[in-house]
Amino acid sequence: MPFLIRFMLRHAALGFLLGIMGAGAAIAADFAGLRSLAALSDMGWVGLSAFAFLTGLTIGGLQIGFAVMLLPYDDAPPSGGKPRRIIPVPQLKPIPVRVPRPGA
Repeated sequence: MPFLIRFMLRHAALGFLLGIMGAGAAIAADFAGLRSLAALSDMGWVGLSAFAFLTGLTIGGLQIGFAVMLLPYDDAPPSGGKPRRIIPVPQLKPIPVRVPRPGA
């Protein structure tokens, strides 16, 4: 399997696991009354499992984004080929304008 595929899958799994753990901690701490609300409903397990799954997906996506953005990269200019022509940036020059005084 190519390196980048393994890299993304590893970080997605790590982020998903962290998201599940965070959702589990929020449920265990009864954050915003989630556990109490689920306990009062006969289908509360569906809501809690959806909450945990979607939190895992979100944190997994964040983990992939962080990992990709933190990859080292090479700042060396490309070698070979023609050098790129640098387009000069025009310089702005003020133009004097006479403004008549009111009442003059």
